[in-house]
Amino acid sequence: MSSIPSIIQSKRPSKSPETDYSTLSNYKNFQVKNSNLDIELLFNEQRIIGTVKYKLLSLTSASKIILDSSFIKVNSIKVDSNEATFKINPRSEPLGSSLEIDHEYSSNSSFELSVDFETTKQSTALQWLKTDPSTKESSDYVFTQLEPIHARSLFPCFDTPSVKSTFNTTIKSSHPVVFSGLPISSNDSNIYKFEQKIPIPSYLVAIASGNIVSAKGGPRSTIYAEPFRLKDSVDEFSEDLEKFIKIAEKIVTPYIWTTYDILINPSSFPYGGMENPNITFVTPTLISYDKSQVDVIAHELAHSWSGNNVTNASWEHFWLNEGWTVYLERRITGELHGEQFRQFSFIQGWNDLINSIEALPKFEYSRLVQDLQKGKIDPDDTFSSVPYEKGSNFIYHLETKLGGLEKFDPFIKFYFNKFQQKSIDTYQFIDSLYEFYGNDQSQIDVLNSIDWELWLYTPGLPPKADFDTTLVDNVSSLVSKWISKATELKTLEEFQEFFQSEKQISIYNDFSSPQKILFIDSLIESSPTDKFWLENSIASDSLISIYKDLQTSKNTEIIFRWFKFKLISGKTQYYKDLSNWLGTVGRMKYVRPSYKLLNKVDHELAIATFKKWESTYHPIAANLVKKDLGLE
Repeated sequence: MSSIPSIIQSKRPSKSPETDYSTLSNYKNFQVKNSNLDIELLFNEQRIIGTVKYKLLSLTSASKIILDSSFIKVNSIKVDSNEATFKINPRSEPLGSSLEIDHEYSSNSSFELSVDFETTKQSTALQWLKTDPSTKESSDYVFTQLEPIHARSLFPCFDTPSVKSTFNTTIKSSHPVVFSGLPISSNDSNIYKFEQKIPIPSYLVAIASGNIVSAKGGPRSTIYAEPFRLKDSVDEFSEDLEKFIKIAEKIVTPYIWTTYDILINPSSFPYGGMENPNITFVTPTLISYDKSQVDVIAHELAHSWSGNNVTNASWEHFWLNEGWTVYLERRITGELHGEQFRQFSFIQGWNDLINSIEALPKFEYSRLVQDLQKGKIDPDDTFSSVPYEKGSNFIYHLETKLGGLEKFDPFIKFYFNKFQQKSIDTYQFIDSLYEFYGNDQSQIDVLNSIDWELWLYTPGLPPKADFDTTLVDNVSSLVSKWISKATELKTLEEFQEFFQSEKQISIYNDFSSPQKILFIDSLIESSPTDKFWLENSIASDSLISIYKDLQTSKNTEIIFRWFKFKLISGKTQYYKDLSNWLGTVGRMKYVRPSYKLLNKVDHELAIATFKKWESTYHPIAANLVKKDLGLE
């Protein structure tokens, strides 16, 4: 397209979608017509055995089929009904081991590839859990987490978001099973069957099995959890699920996945949520008893369109999944709670973006379009808020520049219809903008005025939008008073007299949970120096004393931030409390920064804490914390 700016044309690959360099497979040689997964979960041995069968259509001629694998044992392989020779090549970190299968095929030929395999103890895709007498966690339990490149550690596959396939799945287990598809009735109580009729990439395959029970969560939704969490889960989420779906359908397109269920996993689940089709996996830390974290469900639901339906073709374009999803999440919650709430969410996200960029191991990782150096960089290492927040700010920037919702909403429908069930790169997204607005020269002029290089390819913060600060102003005002009074007042009694006065305490009492979260963030980020609360110890002691609700909150967003405030304030009496809390959460959003904080103030305690709880963390989380603490 001749009107597209030269910076985009200079970066554009020779052919879109761009090659995925985070796979060792020769995925471009094939179209996967269907995948059949037939497995058994062996809890006592903590492994999975089974067979995966692919119906393949070759797109070229060659003599090898190459799949991704990682810590997988392969027992035998057949092409159609014939035994095939194969070899598993040495590991090529961080991408695992390529599985080479000898088979001559010509272009446009169809055949079935069948692989008998079993997982090993080293699998990064699985977490097996046993009873801990000190908690309510159930006995046998297993769940998967495959994004971004861990599907290859569950079964040999074309482990790339560029390849999508329908799935038929049979799982034998001694415990109830959920899967990222629709259940099919089975006559055997230990056999669970599912089908996924909409093509999905390998990273969206999801399995969980254990003492799982369920309850209705809405007309199209079921909520799954362990028995002791089910009531709290239903109370927290059921009221909003159908509301979210209907709002999203109005903004985007009809919901194509039939059901939208959620599973509340055990506490070791490493993410806030994972958008597996038909059944979102979430962390129990979302149960805040005030519904203040239910927007995470809106986020995972929004992935039904951005990510699960229209998918990034490689992890270098991960922002297409997450930037769009955060934008749609905020459209959903904004529709429910008003435009000021949407604006407030963007401001909160901006603060997260600042912190995330500061914490990144490499500044280059703060670009929107990543450079994974042709497979030399693990996509997990680049994980941060950048694709989420910088990406959603970019979409919001386009919305405002192109004329607001009235002008932008029709493009949303166009984009998600045009690329439905496809995997795309950033360049196809940009092409679609120019295609949609192509008949309006004024809109083309707007698109040409976008600083594409700054937004897409330059590390660091993007330009900040002029957000509505209505819901922020009272928070900022109270924070400013604390900072000014911190050096002026001298005793706990003076602080209590001022900040517990009717006027000041009423301002605080009107804060919602999100505003209290911003309050803590702003106390930390708006302080004149890094050591401000450490040097003004009476003021920080007074804060902790006055706002007792923050001390007793069950909202993990508040708990995590309040620990952060206490640690940067030098309150050594809370170090052990943080150490103990780290044994109750597995969500990396809290675990990684908490260990970094603890490591700064008490290195020995941080190491001892990690060694104590390491076995309770998901392998992905444990490996990243090891890197953070220098324990690799």
